[in-house]
Amino acid sequence: MSPRDPRHRVALLTGASSGIGEALAAALAAQGTHVLLAARSVPRLEALRTRIEAAGGRATVVPADLAAPGAAGRLFDDVQRLGHPVDLLVNNAGFGFHGAFEAEALDHLSDMLQVNVVALTELTRHFVPGLLARRGTVLNVASTVSFQPAPFLSAYGATKAFVLSLSEALWAEYRERGLHVVALCPGPVETPFIDAAGPGVRSTAVFRRLLTVTDVVAAAMAAIEAPGPTRIVGLRNWLMAQSARVSPRGLTARISAALLAPAGTHTT
Repeated sequence: MSPRDPRHRVALLTGASSGIGEALAAALAAQGTHVLLAARSVPRLEALRTRIEAAGGRATVVPADLAAPGAAGRLFDDVQRLGHPVDLLVNNAGFGFHGAFEAEALDHLSDMLQVNVVALTELTRHFVPGLLARRGTVLNVASTVSFQPAPFLSAYGATKAFVLSLSEALWAEYRERGLHVVALCPGPVETPFIDAAGPGVRSTAVFRRLLTVTDVVAAAMAAIEAPGPTRIVGLRNWLMAQSARVSPRGLTARISAALLAPAGTHTT
């Protein structure tokens, strides 16, 4: 795994300008880790860097728009030029869409697939050789929707199922070679992600009970140090994930549809 002393660790976090990424960057920096902050919003990243440095931490801004094809390679090159070998890669960047599948604009869908799947996979591939050499860690932010079909979050849920499957496979592939890979699976979290996903998302049964960012960051910090491939945040979410694994797939999909349907949508 990455160096046990966080003061000797460098972490690259995508999606670091808000929500889980912002809070996790601050928590890692508070331990002494040098955090490399990647996202599109440079002003927000600079503000976070200023807060971290004012608290005595170390932070570097690395602008990146992961929705653009080839962005993962450009971000890797930018980090290489900085000369900070990465011990911890946090693939946190991602976004979703709540609503009928046909209602999502094609360009939005394409960008979501690019960020949630393509950029995450390419970035991991770029950094794995160096992380192997440094016995580092990859933390991929998945979701509890990874464990079952997610009607009305259909494409987003599928991207997170991909992230979970990739992470667990890489964990098994690399665990004996010193590289730790783990998927963090929170349920709905009170972050800007929720309102960005669509106006009706808060009316659904699933999004009425939200985790706090503090809950998720605590789980992420534990997952980085623990040996397992998957960390589900919250007992209720853990139980739901296990039930989805043993229930008939059709029944699971129908239950998910009822829980995720926008207000006024009829499901059977």
